Formats: sequence, structure tokens, C-alpha cells
Amino acid sequence: MKILIAIDKFKGSLTSLQAAQAIREGLSKAIGNKELQFDVVEIADGGDGSAAVLQSVNRGAKVVEAVAAGPLGGEIGSSFLLYGDGCAFIEMAKVSGLELVPKQKRNPLHTTTYGLGELIRKAYGCGAKKITLSIGGSATNDGGTGMLQALGFRFYDKQGGEIADYMCGKFLEEIGRVEWPADDFAQELASGKITIEAICDVTNPLLGEDGATMVYGPQKGAEEKELQRLESGMENLVRSVGDTELHMEPGAGAAGGVGYAVRRFLGGKMVSGWRFFAGITSLEKRMKEADLVISGEGRIDSQSLSGKVVDGVLTLAKKYDKRVWLFCGVNLLQSDCGVEVFALSEIEPDIAKCISDAAPLLEELAYRAAL
Repeated sequence: MKILIAIDKFKGSLTSLQAAQAIREGLSKAIGNKELQFDVVEIADGGDGSAAVLQSVNRGAKVVEAVAAGPLGGEIGSSFLLYGDGCAFIEMAKVSGLELVPKQKRNPLHTTTYGLGELIRKAYGCGAKKITLSIGGSATNDGGTGMLQALGFRFYDKQGGEIADYMCGKFLEEIGRVEWPADDFAQELASGKITIEAICDVTNPLLGEDGATMVYGPQKGAEEKELQRLESGMENLVRSVGDTELHMEPGAGAAGGVGYAVRRFLGGKMVSGWRFFAGITSLEKRMKEADLVISGEGRIDSQSLSGKVVDGVLTLAKKYDKRVWLFCGVNLLQSDCGVEVFALSEIEPDIAKCISDAAPLLEELAYRAAL
């Protein structure tokens, strides 16, 4: 029996590979190694930890250390990857990520994506011609304006003065005009000599109840009054550039509007995170050969079925009529997703223990599932 394991990280507990190894151990103990053949696919979907997965899959990837503005503006140490023929991979969480901001200071009115733009510049300076931005796990809701500012875009207020501070959420409502840069980077971008793509695991538009601000603003520290201000600012950004369509595209709301900025200002494209990693790991080809497919993540809920690793695995499994097991810490699905779901909470109701003891509990859960 050949078992394909392509499971996402258990955030705060296990990496993709660690989760897969725990499941493999549990199944092996229950059934025996002689009866099983495992194919472990380390995978991600554009969230935090994606760079580590790419580096593991592509052993030739080179880590480039860099200093850039963190989400609160002060300089921090960060990095990006160079690989292949002129390719760069930048994980936004490493420079503008939520985990880089102390909980008491989290407020998307004051966080910026400026450092992300600095890393793009540095990757370009290293000769990168194709730049992939992994934009999950952000602390920001600035519509990508900080990133753009670092790339040479200039933002002017409604009185005609240039906004000189790092662009962040609180300045969105002040924008009256945006000026595009005309340097070498901008010219190569416009001519197609440089391409930028953003990979993510969400399909939210920029504005509205399902948009960047209203859905993700609260987890980044915004309260109700601040949400209204941020949403108003996003609407002003869209008006200031005369946009009528791109802000409603799926993924425009990713990373507090970075998805929108990539599409509207940089001429880039949005790529499904799981499809990006499925491509570099040959997931579809490997799935064809499997008898059982295993996936999951720390928490399975409705968002898991909308652009994340679990959604991608289920999509491919349905295509090839494969049986699927999902493992998670807690299952918050309101309805049956059509496959068997095994949750750590079924054997350990204490969520804190599920997080701290995730590996042995996951191994035990896999063992029980196989009996």
C-alpha cells in the first residue's frame, strides 16, 4: 500500500515535515513497515515557513541575508532565497510578518510593508528577473503602499505634499495622487524583463465584508473604529488610481492588499500557493501512484477549503478518485467535507497540550486511525 503524505504545518507546533513524520510513525506502528510504502511531500501554501519548504525542496537555493525595515519601521535582519536561473523567493512573514510585532503593539494602522519592497530591490540587485513573493502571515493592512514606496513610487496627500513617512494603514485615507517611478527597475518591470508574482492561500477581494480589512484586520490588532478607518483608506487608495475592477479580484485582499498592489501597480500575477508548491514537488504525478492520500493542518475550518494546502490536495485527490484522510489539531468544519477527518482534540481535549505535545499526539492519532 502506497501512502502519500502532503500535510501543511501545524502552526506553532510542527513543520510540514515534522507532522508527516509523526503520522508516518503512527501508521507504521499500527500496520508495519513491510505493508506500507510512504511518499512524503513537504508542502506549503504561501504562508509563513514557505521559504524553508522551498529551500528543502530546492537544495541549490542560496540564502541571502539582508537588513530591511520591519513592520514597525525599525531595521531588522531578514533574508530571501535565490535559486534556479535568476529566480528569487521572498517570504513576507520574514520582514513584514505578524510574529515580528509584539502583541501589545499590533495595530495595522501603524505597520508597513516598506521592508518587503526593500527586499525586492535587493533581489533585483542580485540579478533576479523572476521574483516570487510569498505573502502569508503579514502584520500589515497598507494596501502594499509601503512596498511600493520602497520601490520608488511616490504618494502625495490631497494638498499635494509628498507623504514622506513610511506608508502604513493610517496614511491610506490621505492619498490624493500616486506617482509611478521611472528608474531602471520600473522600466524593466514595464518591459517584462522582470516579473513579479505573489503566492498566497486566500481568495479575498480588497474591499467589503470579505475583504482584507474586515476579515484579517482584527487578527492584526485592529478594533472596530480602526477597521472602519482602514476600510475607508483602502477605498480612497482605489479611487486615487481610478481602479474599477482589480480590487475585486480573488486574492487582491491578500496580505492587507499586497495582492492588489502586485496586480495594479507592478503588473504581476497572483498564484495559488498550493499550486506553486504542487508544481515544484510534482505533487500531481506522485498522487496518481498513491493508494491513500493524507493531508491536513493545525486547524481545519472553512478557510482550509478555500485555497490552502488541504483544498489543493482534496482537489487533486478528487480528480484521480483517491481516498483521503485529513489530520488536524481541531476540526471546526460545520459540515461534512466528504473525507475522514481525525483531530487531536478527539484524544486530548486540552488545546494547550495539543499544541505542546503535537508530535506524540499526532503519532497516536495516526496509530488509532489505522486500527
